[in-house]
Amino acid sequence: MQRLTFINSRGQEVIFTNTDPYIFWRISGIELPAVQANFTQATGQHGYSLTGLLLESRIVTLTGHVHGKNHKNGTNETALMYAQRRRLNAVCSPALGPGTLIYENSHGKWTAQAFCKDETYTNKLKNIQTLSISFECPLPFWLDSEQSQVMLAYVGGGLQFPLVTPAEFGMLGYRALADNSSDGPVPIEMYVTGGSENPKITNVTTGEFIHIERRVEEWEQIYINTDPEHMEVTLMSKHPVTGEDTRELAYGYLSNTSNLFSLVPGVNELTFDSDDENKTIRIRIYYHKRFAGV
Repeated sequence: MQRLTFINSRGQEVIFTNTDPYIFWRISGIELPAVQANFTQATGQHGYSLTGLLLESRIVTLTGHVHGKNHKNGTNETALMYAQRRRLNAVCSPALGPGTLIYENSHGKWTAQAFCKDETYTNKLKNIQTLSISFECPLPFWLDSEQSQVMLAYVGGGLQFPLVTPAEFGMLGYRALADNSSDGPVPIEMYVTGGSENPKITNVTTGEFIHIERRVEEWEQIYINTDPEHMEVTLMSKHPVTGEDTRELAYGYLSNTSNLFSLVPGVNELTFDSDDENKTIRIRIYYHKRFAGV
C-alpha cells in the first residue's frame, strides 16, 4: 500500500490512493536526494579536496489518474472528472504557500513541508485522465510523523524506573536518554518550566550545553527551538497576581558559551543541573526524527 496526501495551508487536503477520485500509480523522489559537493582544488591537484556535502531540495513526483466515477444516477462522469481536476488545482495552488506532504507505505509514514511545483495532464479516456504532479520540498529530509519526547524531572532518591514515551525512552531524575535513530542530527524544541537558579541542560554525548544565566521563577517558562530555520529563545510568564501573559526574547539570558545543540545520530545522554537544589523544575524535549530517504 502506498498513499500520498497533500494538506494546504488552509487545512484542505487531497489524497492519492488506490480508489477514486485521485488514483495513485507510481511515485519518484522519495529516495535519497541529490547531493552538492563543496570542494577546493589546488593548481595541478588531481581530483579535489572535499570540504563538505550538502543535500539539495527534494522534488516528489506522483503519476496517477483523476477519475470522475459516477456514484449517483444522472451524473455526467466526464464533467465530474473536470470538477475533480478543478478541486485538485484549488487545494494544491502554490498561491496558498507551502503545505504538508505525507507519504505512507507498508513500513511507515513520513511528512515534509512542500508546495506544488508542476502539474501536467496527458492521456484522457472518457472520465479518466492521467496526471503528473510534482511537489518541491525545501528541506530534503523526511520527518517521522510521530514526534518523539523525553523529559527531565526530579525524583527524590535519584534515578528511578524508566519513563517510556512514544518511540523514545528516558529516565526520571536529572538524566535522560534520547534515542535519535535518524540519518543525521535533529534540532529540538525544549520547554523549561518551574523555579530554578541558572538552569543548565547538557548533551553529555557531545559536550554541548544550554546555560540560562537567570533565575527562572515558578510562574515562568523558557521555550527554546534549535532549528536554524526557526531558532528561538523566549521567556513566557503568567504573573501570579495579575494573571497577565507576557513573552520576551531571551537570547540575552544565554551564557556566551551556550550552544543551541541538536541531537546527534544514536543515543544522546542529557543532564540538568542548577545553582540551587530545585526539585520542581520540568524539562520537556521534543523532536522529529529525520530520514534522507524512505
